[in-house]
Amino acid sequence: MGVLMFNARIHDLIRQKHEFEYKLTKLTKKTREMAQYSSLVANGGVTIGDLLKVPGTMMGRSMNYLAYAHNSSLQYMQQNAPMMQQMYMQQMGGQQNPQQQMYMNNYIMRSLYTQGRDMAAQVETRNLKEEEARMAAEKEQIETALQAINAELQSTREARNQDAKDFKPNYTAQA
Repeated sequence: MGVLMFNARIHDLIRQKHEFEYKLTKLTKKTREMAQYSSLVANGGVTIGDLLKVPGTMMGRSMNYLAYAHNSSLQYMQQNAPMMQQMYMQQMGGQQNPQQQMYMNNYIMRSLYTQGRDMAAQVETRNLKEEEARMAAEKEQIETALQAINAELQSTREARNQDAKDFKPNYTAQA
């Protein structure tokens, strides 16, 4: 009867081991994909062309980031542009031709938009680091559980084998 109990426990441990290995494989794949995505964000921003390079599982996140970065950059630009334009006009003393003023307004808008994109990239980078830290902790937890399962599996197999040896009849010839 003990052999059957040990076999049932071994079967359960093997099932748990496979589940943890599957989780570890998924987590490793997600970590690799996050690293690819994070390298795109670290390059200074995600463009439409970069979306084609992103793994399919990260497509939703990258599109959300692209929309967030664009909207927050526009908002930052619209909030700060009037003040920057006013400061420029005060420095120039109001004496400026219309073409030069148009060029300067375009330059101010572009630089503010770029600053807004940089701030959005910093937010996304911070979020990615937090998620990578969480995933690393989860990976460590899974690896620890796998080590415990492997140790218990080994000891259970040894106990089963010993029980089988103890259970078998020991016939000896008597002369």
